[in-house]
Amino acid sequence: MLKWVAVLAVLGFFGMMLVKVPALGLAEAEFCGMCHAMDYQVNTYLHSPHAQEANCGDCHDPHGLVTGSMYAVYTGSRDVYRVVTNTIPSEIRATDLSKKVIQGNCLRCHGDIMGDIGDTSQNGGAYCFQCHRNTVHPK
Repeated sequence: MLKWVAVLAVLGFFGMMLVKVPALGLAEAEFCGMCHAMDYQVNTYLHSPHAQEANCGDCHDPHGLVTGSMYAVYTGSRDVYRVVTNTIPSEIRATDLSKKVIQGNCLRCHGDIMGDIGDTSQNGGAYCFQCHRNTVHPK
């Protein structure tokens, strides 16, 4: 029994790597820009301070091996479906799940400057990007 658990764990790990490693290249602006619906987002990102230090996935994807892999499968499948069925929304908006991922990544990179303020989105507060949206994707 223990042998099968070990085999399944190893297979699961390699399965996640098969999803996660190729997804690393999919987090770049060049890939995101292949979809015409993302023109605005890619162009504003390329002219932002973040373009020098971070790719799209650094802000928009979770960074855990398991969570990142599962999220990549979910969002990738959703986006492919939208392209194939021509149901891409005219305005790209962050889902509730995306908002949490983005907030976590703001804190992952900028948590040291937040000091005692911490996660501003807790207890009904604002997400970082609600005040700092113009940093990357100005309206």
